[in-house]
Amino acid sequence: MSSPPSRWAMPLFLLTLLALPISRASGWGEEGHHAINSLAVDCLPANLRPLYDANRPWIALHGVDPDLWRIGYAPEGPHHFIDLDTWGPEVAIHFPTDYWTACGLYGQAAIDKNGVVPWRIGLYYGKLVRAFKEHDAKAIIETSAWLGHYAADIHVPFHAAANYDGQLSGQRGIHARFETALLRRQIKPTDLKSRPARLLTDPVQAAFGWARESLRQTVPILAADKEAVVNDATYGDAYYTAFGAKARPIAVRRLEDGAQDLASLWYSAWVAAGKPELPAPTDVHADEPLDKRTHDPDLPVTASPAK
Repeated sequence: MSSPPSRWAMPLFLLTLLALPISRASGWGEEGHHAINSLAVDCLPANLRPLYDANRPWIALHGVDPDLWRIGYAPEGPHHFIDLDTWGPEVAIHFPTDYWTACGLYGQAAIDKNGVVPWRIGLYYGKLVRAFKEHDAKAIIETSAWLGHYAADIHVPFHAAANYDGQLSGQRGIHARFETALLRRQIKPTDLKSRPARLLTDPVQAAFGWARESLRQTVPILAADKEAVVNDATYGDAYYTAFGAKARPIAVRRLEDGAQDLASLWYSAWVAAGKPELPAPTDVHADEPLDKRTHDPDLPVTASPAK
């Protein structure tokens, strides 16, 4: 797997991202998003890979963009998570995958407040299908990178739980300890292995399955955190040694799952578009700085907080 750009050479706009407070709207952190978007390229079948490989640095770096779009724009936040267990564990298992059905049961305001990431994935999947149909190389690459952000976020365990930062169990800060600090201390991109993309028949339904698995993984992570704190309540090296013994394998698996499932979204969108001939495998941003800021394509440029 090609390594994403070094975090020691991050542009200023990523330093802004790193300064953001942890919340439900913060995902893997820049390292995790870079790793998932880059590894997903290695999961693609041979006929799709050349176009994506030619644009891997941009796809990897700009996997964080939707986090930047939410700076100063509150409506972007719920696009990054879904609190499946808000209405109880049984509802989490059988949560309706149709947005309007869910709104009819629980109210649109409550659904929007508690997160809509599976439907955001569905929206960007549809954009990618259109980009393939239109043979628009730039749109394919950009939409793929941004879709990667939401696909990565749904594989974050605490993006599927109402107890998103341990605030309901007396374990505040678990979000950052698991999703950012553990990665920086114990996981390198080369530790992650690629698995081949699969054909998805219903991306939104698949996304709900990924969210349910994320929710299940919060249980052993919270248990590992409680055990590790006994050894080191200052969250130093002793804490991360103990915590990582049980939490690191979960993090590795969720990162690898995220990459495989993202590649599956890319591949399935191409198939849904009718397997059109692909644009030439060239860098579609070759004439731009790699770190040029982007904005939410559904908002006017002047309204985008990341313009």
